[in-house]
Amino acid sequence: MPVSRRDFMKVFGISVASLLLTRCRFPIGVTCYAPLPPTALPDSTRDRLRLCWLSFNELAQKTIEEAKQGSTENTFSQQLVADHRAALDELVASGELTPSMADLIQEAYAAAVYHVWRSNAPITCYAPMLVDYAPTGAAILIQQASILNEEAADSVIDPETLAKAQAALEHDMAYYATSDSELQSLYDQILQDIQTSNQPFPAFEELHLELTPDAQAAAQFIIDLLTGK
Repeated sequence: MPVSRRDFMKVFGISVASLLLTRCRFPIGVTCYAPLPPTALPDSTRDRLRLCWLSFNELAQKTIEEAKQGSTENTFSQQLVADHRAALDELVASGELTPSMADLIQEAYAAAVYHVWRSNAPITCYAPMLVDYAPTGAAILIQQASILNEEAADSVIDPETLAKAQAALEHDMAYYATSDSELQSLYDQILQDIQTSNQPFPAFEELHLELTPDAQAAAQFIIDLLTGK
């Protein structure tokens, strides 16, 4: 029985097909991720949440190290997802986030963590799927997190860079806000269009996705979190 994207986020299993890449990938390097965060655990909830977003590089490194030891464990990735969820729950309790926003942010973060782990895990190939934009969405989220973290290190954030990051994150969060049934309908329509027009698959950025208020607010929250606002 297929497991939905949201059911996957609840258990963070590694065998769910909905987040598998459409082609094989070699383990990626770790230089494209944000710098390693400090080892001391921050006191504030937002800082602990931000620490999770700065841990993609550490996750990649730990996964590669475990691979050299012949291990395929993903304990650290599961811990990151659990810590992220706990911090979000605190922000919901304090009224800083709505439950629906928190769920959306959690789903996107878990997908990004899975993408980093899966790209560096000692597994030969992702299972092929005819169409699946989840890996692309996760990769964009990671890329924008790294860009925003670098921008936050400067005294002045470039408005053009910020605008591009916001547009990318809004589109990405709109994807995660799409229900499983809506997503399946989108995929079915894409396949139908390809069969009738003989055109290539549209790029992720070309997908027509509704930007819901929750998706827009979630994107803004991530931007504010990573830029230290």
